[in-house]
Amino acid sequence: MRYASRCLLAFILCLPRLLCAQSFAPDTAEAGSVEEIAKATTETRFLSPWVAYLPASNGAVSPRSFLHRIPGAPGELVNTTTAYAYCRALANSSPKVRLFTIGRSEEGRDIVLLAIADEAGIRDLDRLKAATAALADPRRTDEATAEQLIASARPIYYFNAGLHSDESGSTESVLELAYRLAVSEQPMIRRIRERVVVLINPASNPDGRDKQVEWFYKYLKGKTDQATLPRQAPPYWSHYAYVDINRDAHQMVHETTKAVFRMMFDWHPQVIHDLHESIAMLLTWNGINPINEHVDPLTYAERLSFSFHEVQTLTGFGMPGVWTWNFGDDWAHLYLDAIATNHNADGRGYETFGNGSAETMRSEQPDANTSVEWYRPLPAPSVASFLWSARDNVNYNETAMLAALDDTAQQAKVLLRNYYLKGLHSYRKGLDEAPFAFVIPAGQGDPTRVSQLVARLLSLGIEVQRATSALTLKEGTWPAGTYVVRLDQPYRDYAVDLLTPQNFPKDAPEAYDDISWSFPAHYHLTVTATADPQVRAAALASLTEAPHVTGAAAGAGPVFLLKDTGQEGLLEARWALRGFKVAIAAHAFTVEGTEYPAGSWILAAQTGLAAAVRDTATRLGLDFASTATVPQVARHDAPVPRLGVFIPWADTDTAGWTRYTLDQRHIPYIYVRDEDIRAGKLRDKYDVLLYPHVDLELAEQIEGLYKSWGPMPFKKTASTPSFGNPAASDDITGGIGYAGLAELQKFIDAGGLLITLGNGTMLPLEGGLVRGVRREAGGVPRSTQGGGAASAAASQSAETRTPGSHLRVTFARPEHPIAYGYSQRTWVFRQNFALYSIPRRWLRMAYCTVCLDGAPFVVSGQAWGEENLIGRAAILDMPVGKGHVVTFNFNPLHRDLNRGDQRMLWNAIINWRAIVGAP
Repeated sequence: MRYASRCLLAFILCLPRLLCAQSFAPDTAEAGSVEEIAKATTETRFLSPWVAYLPASNGAVSPRSFLHRIPGAPGELVNTTTAYAYCRALANSSPKVRLFTIGRSEEGRDIVLLAIADEAGIRDLDRLKAATAALADPRRTDEATAEQLIASARPIYYFNAGLHSDESGSTESVLELAYRLAVSEQPMIRRIRERVVVLINPASNPDGRDKQVEWFYKYLKGKTDQATLPRQAPPYWSHYAYVDINRDAHQMVHETTKAVFRMMFDWHPQVIHDLHESIAMLLTWNGINPINEHVDPLTYAERLSFSFHEVQTLTGFGMPGVWTWNFGDDWAHLYLDAIATNHNADGRGYETFGNGSAETMRSEQPDANTSVEWYRPLPAPSVASFLWSARDNVNYNETAMLAALDDTAQQAKVLLRNYYLKGLHSYRKGLDEAPFAFVIPAGQGDPTRVSQLVARLLSLGIEVQRATSALTLKEGTWPAGTYVVRLDQPYRDYAVDLLTPQNFPKDAPEAYDDISWSFPAHYHLTVTATADPQVRAAALASLTEAPHVTGAAAGAGPVFLLKDTGQEGLLEARWALRGFKVAIAAHAFTVEGTEYPAGSWILAAQTGLAAAVRDTATRLGLDFASTATVPQVARHDAPVPRLGVFIPWADTDTAGWTRYTLDQRHIPYIYVRDEDIRAGKLRDKYDVLLYPHVDLELAEQIEGLYKSWGPMPFKKTASTPSFGNPAASDDITGGIGYAGLAELQKFIDAGGLLITLGNGTMLPLEGGLVRGVRREAGGVPRSTQGGGAASAAASQSAETRTPGSHLRVTFARPEHPIAYGYSQRTWVFRQNFALYSIPRRWLRMAYCTVCLDGAPFVVSGQAWGEENLIGRAAILDMPVGKGHVVTFNFNPLHRDLNRGDQRMLWNAIINWRAIVGAP
């Protein structure tokens, strides 16, 4: 620290010479800002002249005067209340700034947007928005009209801050950027204001921002030894997800994502730029091969151009460690910035170093990005050789953002023209190249799941029509009511990307995330691509709102039957009818000429049943039939279970998707914490315990967060009003412990059903709850770049790898309740989970490389070493004591995507008593 103090003193002493060498004219520096920025910056090379001062203003409120500190001041973070108050103050004090509200978070906080331009641009916002909207659709804007629009339009550049809450520097950075853009008279800034509309979302995940700020002040303030820091982030950021809030571009589940989509469809920006932290010193995103062929080449070219401009600019200032490329892949566009990429704009992002804290410290994090490369001409200094501060982070972020905006201003007309051309290219492909459309039969298996797929396409901006009469094409004939996605539309490329299988190259480098996202595979639906251009002449009506399937209850009863055709809505239906007895047929049967497969429901005469069935049928799109007597078929009762969902404090992220899915289906459950497991008497409270997929090794699942960090309360207090939502604790450390593991054993022995998903399966199979099982390969499905290097090594170096792919499976026991609603051969979505050797008598579903129907093993994505999956367990059902353990070697609730897999889990929950009662 003594050496650091001397360096800082030398830096401050040399300031007069630095200021003589550079002029702030025509700006005047706000008094004290130069000195404060210099003091908060750890080395001169971590500062550019663009951000070495705050411009003074006679009218607009500066962040320094409002916050009583500079943005990025060591040891300080701004919460959303104060950040939004500053945004309102800036908008009220500057005619170059306007404030909009674009959404509300799950916990009720506003999500706001600043728009910044010169005064003419602010007055003209509606016209400028209309211009980019017109350029987005070449069907209503021909090339001549486009050129006229481009002449007076401006590119719109959107910055998204604070998505990942412990990456806390971006909110500080954009507050200062907004002020600088509004008041500086530097020629570059004036050019940006005059030629560009800048949009800034200062805290896109406001729930997480407030939790993180409170966490910092309670647990991290004043701590500067990175090696001994406690946990650096609260257990929850958003209400549901954690890191995975940045894996929502295809689903639009989170309110944060919905707000950005709302902005995108309202403003049609040319760039969506997401700000993150993880890598020294600033990485400007561009992925390596493979790239996605459904993204226009102009997008890749523009992103590279932007990035190398930023590398050149910051390197020219002598700022080390600025680079691009060689991070992740450009295959999967499922992140928040990809909202732009998937809609003919540029999805961009930064990763700055960050400390996971607002304190200044010497990083102990390993970083391999210190070599000179063609994409990194001035590498970062070696790890632990420098101090890094929150202000350093602001300096890099803001300088790079200014470089990007200047580049945008310099090529404003080119970017607008390219934006139009990308939409035109996509539209013309739909006219000139097969496929010309996709046909989605409405009546297949589960009509509600069909409508859900269509609704999701519509929400993503993809146009869907419906046949008003029979549809006949080269590939077949479909009845009226069939859904059609014509591809002569601006987002044709995105539609093709979502509705066709992915084929990830076998010789490609390690994938960063999922390599398959095919909607037909995820939804277990048939979608037919047509090469018949006559589809454009078909009688089709455009959908203006999401379809809703309305079911019916035919007849007066008194007995009602529900034919199992694979409907995903059966779990919600069972809870809707929780006041009534439901029996489930163990074998197929026939009533009045209708065949009912195993899994079909039988509801005997009960008071009030008819009205309840009709209401359920209407709401959930289920068709009930009625008959006079109960069919004579083997059946079992299906009482509604007392359902607990066990969510360890060490990983609430992936489990959040389970909570979201159950909440959307109105399924009551009890949130079970580590301490609830330790408290025991579990069988007195629950019939079924569901343990979702967690990204934890076995020891982490048992021992949880380090007890040395405790006690670590997460509950609402006067100083932590954001804590305790959605769950609270007096101490989140310690996990379930081995005593808790013993309580789980007691629960199963006493007749409980434990269901585990994905990597959660490691707990019963390797923790001793089930004997006779051995792990043979694999590990936790983390990517090397996504975190968890040791676990990633075990997973990624495994001979058999399926990093987010759809794979063929076969039910070993097709009569088992988990198989209800499925054919014997189907497919599931699987990540890189461990492989186990198990007794064959427990096998319920297995992976197959060549299924009996001759179909390929990989439905979508890719697999390596797939021969090692032959006969391996995909689902196990194991009797233990008086209870059972059911394990899924995949995650049927993956990010609310693989809805066709969900019924297998619903079957296990609905039929819990039959499963527990079986030998």
